[in-house]
Parts: sequence; C-alpha cells; structure tokens
Amino acid sequence: MSKKITFDYWKHLYAHRTGNMYSSEIRDLLALSARPDIISFAGGNPDVKSLDYHKLEKYVKRALLVDGDISLQYGSSEGYYPFKTKLVEVMKLEGIEADEEDIIVTTGGQQALDLIAKIFININDYIIVESPSYAGALNSFKSYEPNIIDIPIDKNGIRLKELEKKLEELKNKDIQVKFIYLVPNFSNPSGVTLSLPRRKKILEMAKKYNTLIIEDNPYGMLRYEGQPVPTIKELDSKNGSKHVLYMSTLSKLLAPGFRIGWIVAPHLIIEKLTLGVQAADLCTSSFSQRIAFEYFSDPAWKDNIKNFIKIYSSRRDTMLKSLEEYFPEGSSWSKPKGGFFIWLKLPEFLNSKEILADAIRNKVAYVPGSGFYASNNGYNEARLAFCSESPKDIEKGIKILANIIKDKIKLYKSFK
Repeated sequence: MSKKITFDYWKHLYAHRTGNMYSSEIRDLLALSARPDIISFAGGNPDVKSLDYHKLEKYVKRALLVDGDISLQYGSSEGYYPFKTKLVEVMKLEGIEADEEDIIVTTGGQQALDLIAKIFININDYIIVESPSYAGALNSFKSYEPNIIDIPIDKNGIRLKELEKKLEELKNKDIQVKFIYLVPNFSNPSGVTLSLPRRKKILEMAKKYNTLIIEDNPYGMLRYEGQPVPTIKELDSKNGSKHVLYMSTLSKLLAPGFRIGWIVAPHLIIEKLTLGVQAADLCTSSFSQRIAFEYFSDPAWKDNIKNFIKIYSSRRDTMLKSLEEYFPEGSSWSKPKGGFFIWLKLPEFLNSKEILADAIRNKVAYVPGSGFYASNNGYNEARLAFCSESPKDIEKGIKILANIIKDKIKLYKSFK
C-alpha cells in the first residue's frame, strides 16, 4: 500500500523564503467579488468595458498583418524598441524626459516590483515604505526577506520627520537603506498624494543618505481635480541626479490584460534588470507590446484617458457623498483627487476583517486594512475601490456597509 502524502510531506524541501510568501488578500477577494450579485469595493479593476473594442480589434489585426511572424516570436528582453518610443512620449506628458535605452518593459507592474526587489535586496537588508503601502509591493519585498521599515503618512503623504529620524538612526548604526518605496500620486491604498515640498525634501534625503527612491506611478494621469504635481523622477532629472527609479504600468492607461509595465533607470541598473527578466520569463509578450504600440500610435488614446477620468471621477464623487450621508460619527476617510481608492478609518474598537464577513453576507466586498501594513496595524481600516461599480451600486453598497457598522457600534456600546 502506498504511503499517503500529506500537505506537510514536502515541507522540509521548501526554501526558507517561502515562509515570507503570503497570499494577497486582494487576490483572494477577487474571485468572490467577481460574482454578479456582489457589490465590490475590493479590486482596483479598470473599466475596460468603456474601451472601443472595434478599435482594439483593428490594432490586433494591424500587429498581425504588419509584423505577424515576429510578433508571435520571442522578443528582446529589454522590450520592443518602437513601443518604448511611445512610452517616452507618454511619460513626457507627465514631465519625464527619458531615453529608450533607459527603459525596460516588464510583464506588468508586479514583475517590475519583483525585479527591483531581486536585484537590490539581500536577506536582512533595510528598505523603507510608506504606511499603509501597496500590498503587492509588500508581498514582493517580503519574499526576499528584508527588514521593512514603515513610516506613517498623513494627508500630504509620508511624514518627513519620522522618515529623516529613521534614516539618521540607521546611518548612525552603519546600516544602509537600499531604497524608499513610494506611490506618490493618489496612492494605493490611501488615495493620498505626496505634496511637492515633501517630494523635494525626500529627494534631498535620498542624496544625503545615499539611497534610492522607487517611484511607482500607475495613477498619475487619472487626476480628477487640481493641478498635476511634478513626479519625483522629473525633479531628480532636473537636478542632474540619478536617485529615482521610476515605474508604471498600462493596467490603468489601457487594460491589465495586456500585462505590460516598465521601469526607467540608469543604464547599469537596466543591465541588471535585464538579467532578471531573462531568468524569469525571457521577455515580455512581443504580441502585447505591438498591440500597445498600435494603441499609442492612435491619438485617440488620449480621448480614452479623458473618458476614464469622466467615469472614475463620477464614481469617486458618489462614494464620497454616500460616505458623508450614511456613515456614523467616529469614521473618517481620505478624499483623493485621482486614482481608484478611498482609505476608510473606523472607530478603533472595530475590526475591519470581522466586519468583512458580515459585509459579504450582505453582498458587499472590500479589502481590510491590515494587509497594507508591513507591521501589525490597520485593523480598524479598510480600502474602498470606487473604480468598478456604477454610481447606483456604489451608493447602495456604502449604505449597506454603513448599516452594518452602525449595528456593530451599537453592539459594542451595549456591552460597555
């Protein structure tokens, strides 16, 4: 009789780093929130239904007709050069001057994060993140077993005093911080935008303490009010410095199904990143890059961005209005000027994970806040995505969630 193999049978063979690999709460919720009866505030899913599918079909056909045999083959590990010329044009709209040779195309923004972690992080190295921070980045970083220092944010972004205090403290211990990871525009998950004075000051700190800034900017073009703030990369370039690695993705500018991201970095770093790509997947999809090239060759792509802004700003306004109307006193939330997310804070005695079970029973989903912290925090917080649902369902879902929270508050007070 063969021996029954249990789940732990191979445990002694796993690499130690697997103990630092965690399932993403967001990904776990996506299967549930995909159900048509669920009002989902969980995933930051772009409204791909608003794209012109007939035009996309033309781009696909053109890519096949013009370059069919090559587009279906392996490609350059650095990325399809003509597509990189389009990325140069796209970034220029946000004030970034870049050369094609300083760009590497990745399989989505998530691979970009993993590559950055792979080439910079040794076990027990120190990195700094804002708190709360993007869960996908935290999961990528944790796989490589660093010490993650999280610095709290306020309405203007990461707090400078705490950041400089920590950098100075580590310097005095002869500890080198490898990088500071930031989502400065309409941050995922908080929705907060890092102010211009703080961007300049953080850049000064990077130079002073000889560290890098990883600037993750998926949402910069999705601004619904106010004036654009220069990217940290733009400020760095104007000063003739090279302390910023800039990264972004087409997931919000086009569609996540293309799985295209990119990194802008000095050439020596690009060489290391290229080795990482070759070891991981050889190259980003040649076919996807050629379709994206056709997309950005059509000036109508800018009209798509305007349409996205119109759709998302309406949904954001509905969620903010509904929170104001239905949520109980003691709750607070961010008021983003762009992006996809609102950060919710509940009274400290409430646990957003426990409330989630009741919310799902009532057909509403969101992401609890604890998954966005490197340390144990955020248990009374949550991320609400307004990008996916209609204004009507947003109001309905917020009202349901508000009633659940009100009931929890009443129950807590009855036992006090």
